[in-house]
Amino acid sequence: MSVVTSRNPESSTTLRYWYDGSWMEGPAAQVLDQEVEWIRRVQGGDREAFTFLIERHQRRVFSIIYRLVRRRDDVEDIAQEVFVKAFQAIGSFHFESSFATWIARVTVNHCYDYLRRQRASRVHYFSEMSDEARRQFETGTDMQADGPMNVEEQTAVKDFADKLLARAPADDRLVLVLKEIEDLSVEEISEILELNQSTVKVRLHRARKRMLLDAKKWRGGN
Repeated sequence: MSVVTSRNPESSTTLRYWYDGSWMEGPAAQVLDQEVEWIRRVQGGDREAFTFLIERHQRRVFSIIYRLVRRRDDVEDIAQEVFVKAFQAIGSFHFESSFATWIARVTVNHCYDYLRRQRASRVHYFSEMSDEARRQFETGTDMQADGPMNVEEQTAVKDFADKLLARAPADDRLVLVLKEIEDLSVEEISEILELNQSTVKVRLHRARKRMLLDAKKWRGGN
């Protein structure tokens, strides 16, 4: 659960928090207290309580893994590795950040190690695109300028963007997934990656720029 203070200064009890894959608003104190209780029980040796934490946060963990690793068949195995690692390390959790931030950090670090091991087998997405997808992406900009794209055109552009992300270097993919897909703030990303916010902003800018250059390079036939 990632918690952000309410925008309403008159309501100190209203929080915006991440719960099971979506943002919610309301009196989060009870939810927070429950999670703290589960964590303390796990730290005391209660394995069953860790199941409750997994159920609450597994959607985000699975989402991050899939978006970073891009291998659907491997997601469940990697998630199990993440949860084992989190269980083994939960004694080092001292409530200095939210548990959601902590488990996301464990997930990202594990995926980053996986990506480094798999670097030699990165997807060469340009050669994998169908002729139809190539044609639709090449004309996609003009179509979008003239009016809304139809379903086929939207699918082709989405497919290309997805393959661009798959090709991106691990560092770029990390920040792009957390910002553009998980919709986290720069502050939250800085906590997860343990970087200052300025560094996160620079990495985001450079990652977006490299992705655009990559797309232009392909469209130019180079």
